[in-house]
Amino acid sequence: MAKVILDDSQVREVSQSYVWWRLAAIGLGLGLMYWVLTYLVGHFIVDQLFCNNSADAVNCTNSTSISGNIADVLVATIGLGIMIRLRIFWPIVIAAATAILLWGLAGWTEGLWFLEAIGWSMLLFGLCYLLFSWIGRYARSVPVLVVTLIVLVIGRIVLAL
Repeated sequence: MAKVILDDSQVREVSQSYVWWRLAAIGLGLGLMYWVLTYLVGHFIVDQLFCNNSADAVNCTNSTSISGNIADVLVATIGLGIMIRLRIFWPIVIAAATAILLWGLAGWTEGLWFLEAIGWSMLLFGLCYLLFSWIGRYARSVPVLVVTLIVLVIGRIVLAL
């Protein structure tokens, strides 16, 4: 019969303690990064591709929303990497749920003064990271996923009104 040998020298645990201020700081930083990436992607990529001729006028009018959605995916990826590095519990759920809930944020803040848009982006990212990390404190996967899905459905319905 085979023996199972357990090697505990390489074990690295996921952080079980809920450090809300760390997740709030990550969310605030990612909110700032979201606004910067939205501006950079919009100015240097989307506007250069779509706004040079009159045939793409429809895409040019939506360039802020398009660049915001691209930045949303980039920020979710960066946030996922940061949370994995810090060993935060359920990082994929937090990053993906925040990206889904805040999809279209650049369109919502399009007409605002840039400091106001930065403030709203930082606040919303910080609150979403706190909300979904608080939901993800529970160790069982099914309740976390179900509650996250319910919050996402309700949130997207409210935002669509």
